[in-house]
Amino acid sequence: MSAGPDIRFDGQVALVTGAGNGLGRAHALELARRGARVAVNDVARTPDGESAAQRVVDEIRALGATSVALDGDVGHEETSTGLVRDTVAALGGLDIVVNNAGHGKPSTAQDTSTELLREILDVHLFGMFWIQREALIHMRERDYGRIVNTSSALGAFGAPDSFTYTVAKAAIVGMTRAASLDNRDRDIRVNALAPVANSGLAASYFATQPQLDTARLHPSYCSPVVAYLAHRSCELHGTTLAAGGGRVARVFTATAPGLADPDLDAESVAAHLDLALALDGMRVLGSSLEQYELLPDFGPASTTNGGRG
Repeated sequence: MSAGPDIRFDGQVALVTGAGNGLGRAHALELARRGARVAVNDVARTPDGESAAQRVVDEIRALGATSVALDGDVGHEETSTGLVRDTVAALGGLDIVVNNAGHGKPSTAQDTSTELLREILDVHLFGMFWIQREALIHMRERDYGRIVNTSSALGAFGAPDSFTYTVAKAAIVGMTRAASLDNRDRDIRVNALAPVANSGLAASYFATQPQLDTARLHPSYCSPVVAYLAHRSCELHGTTLAAGGGRVARVFTATAPGLADPDLDAESVAAHLDLALALDGMRVLGSSLEQYELLPDFGPASTTNGGRG
């Protein structure tokens, strides 16, 4: 395929969380190669006790780019909001946020403890929320910003034994849509990435799937999509893009006209479930308000007995 114009970030500042390894590291390096000054956040340490974030900063500086390390656990509100402020203070502004930090533990819906769910949500959902909120305050003052929140195909489609992770990643899709709709009055884009990469939690899954070719599932294959979503030319709003293995595609929630019956009852739903589930005329809605355009017009309805007369 033919290449488009160069995607550059000269003069711009990016904050990438969870960037000490895997996907976050790949995203930070990609943005730095394209001219961004990058704040690298992670809580992890290397086996010899070194800051994982600092190690990536050293890689970025070796490329001739500017970078700072910001250690800290995004699962704490003060740390998360502080990361935004520290990035602005250290690098002179904030144009791009890549919310990548996260972790997970296998669990099912029936055996997940309240404590485990809270632990996962604190990092995945609340950590992203706190950073996104603080970043949006800064970006709205400057009338510019790009935010990429990391979700997952699990958030859209689910998976067994991944209850907490699935719940958190699904919530991120909704948070991204809502934040995007709240900021259409500025040159701000909030979108989501659903990466497919042999990294982090996914590595253990791929280890049990020998039939899958993981050669092209390196985290760096997802980073070009992050670079596009983070660029000034990106016009997408509240969109989730799946990326990995040389593929990029939209992941979306849609609705269709379905079954229309002025005398709808449980029996008619059961008898015509195929119509209710049909995908003919499927639409991806810009917001929930558009669902009312799909309601059939049966004329005036009685308000007696639940509208059935």
